[in-house]
Amino acid sequence: MSPSETGDARSSLRLDLRFASISAGRVWGSYWFVPGLFVAGALAFSVGLVRWDQADPIHLSRSISASSASTALSALGSGMLAFTGFVTSVVLMLVQFGSTQFSPRLVAMFRRNRTLLYSLSTFSATFLFALVSTAQIGRGSADFVPTRTLVAALLLTLASIMMFFILINASSDGLRVARVLQTVDRLAREVFDTVYPSDGPDGAAQETVRSLPDRAPVQTVRVGPVGQVVVAVDQTGITDLARRHDALVELVPAIGDHVPGGGPLLHVYGARALPERRLRRYVAMGDERTLTDDPAFAFRMLVDVASKALSPAVNDPTTAVQSLDRIEDLLRYASAKHLSMGVLTDKSGTARFVFRTATWEDLVELALDEIRAFGAGQYQVARRMRALLDDLLADLSEDRRPALQRQSDLLDDAVATAITQAQRADALIADRQGLGMSRAAVAERGR
Repeated sequence: MSPSETGDARSSLRLDLRFASISAGRVWGSYWFVPGLFVAGALAFSVGLVRWDQADPIHLSRSISASSASTALSALGSGMLAFTGFVTSVVLMLVQFGSTQFSPRLVAMFRRNRTLLYSLSTFSATFLFALVSTAQIGRGSADFVPTRTLVAALLLTLASIMMFFILINASSDGLRVARVLQTVDRLAREVFDTVYPSDGPDGAAQETVRSLPDRAPVQTVRVGPVGQVVVAVDQTGITDLARRHDALVELVPAIGDHVPGGGPLLHVYGARALPERRLRRYVAMGDERTLTDDPAFAFRMLVDVASKALSPAVNDPTTAVQSLDRIEDLLRYASAKHLSMGVLTDKSGTARFVFRTATWEDLVELALDEIRAFGAGQYQVARRMRALLDDLLADLSEDRRPALQRQSDLLDDAVATAITQAQRADALIADRQGLGMSRAAVAERGR
């Protein structure tokens, strides 16, 4: 197997695992499944330990009686209930602050924080363990000291305290601008590696794609009565299904598009229709865009953070500059990928699955147009964007430069409109920090 085939196989495997993990991730990331497991475990653990203590009691201290043990467990239960409510209120306020400060598109990322999920699960389990244990102690005629139950309650209390500190640290650190933008950057790179190949399709496959507008599909799979967003696609599954039936499947919307109720989702070209239920199973739908198979959504989130920072109510151009730092990183990373119409072929080179992807021009416009429109009058933003464009124009290949040159010309026009001529020269200086050490100043010092 050649290196390119090996890379394609690894990419397909990553895509299959990524698609398969969507449903599992929705379950494990929900706020009912994992806490439910913890609560059920705490219930069974409490019943088992209390019965064990009753059947075979041990005495570690004479000062502990059944009544004092019951009092301690009762106090722990009531305290954990109040503590869980307090922590939940604080975390919800932090999430609200983050969505207001950055972007509503980031709420889902905050919500999927595993630290928050397991912390609340631990708190709930500790509360229920103490409550159930208190109800069981002293039942019947025998009076016993639940030593093992008390030790377990102590360990659960220590675990809750530890999870509380971990949660506070993760929540405060996760609200830093640099950490949020870095997380989006890292996730976007993973999606680029999974979704986009390094090489494009051959000439025959491209010709097949160009002929699709002139062909009539034998089958059209439509969305149900309620519109949804295309979240991810099992590319390998659809390709294998199309190969077995000697067909070509086209994903009509792009990943991340909202498809209205009854709108077309898939077109099938070939001699006969494919099993519709299986086709639907290969397309994951949701109520909002995610980064699962949509790397352009990473640019959307970064631009939203910058746009929010540049609004008159916030007026924080430094945050916009930090967003531009990550935007430049992602543009450099995306420039090495094949960013045209996605075409998957079988081993014979026959096109089997066609889907729309963002082109280089699409990504550049998405990354820079709105920030330029909102920030052209801000010295930091104009100078940082100038440095971004100059560096990309100098470093990237020739085929990537026209879109960047157009952005450079648009930036000149926007600055000329937003800033008076007497102050315009300073805004046109390339400066990676916005208002830090400009290149003009460095060149002047070197003379």
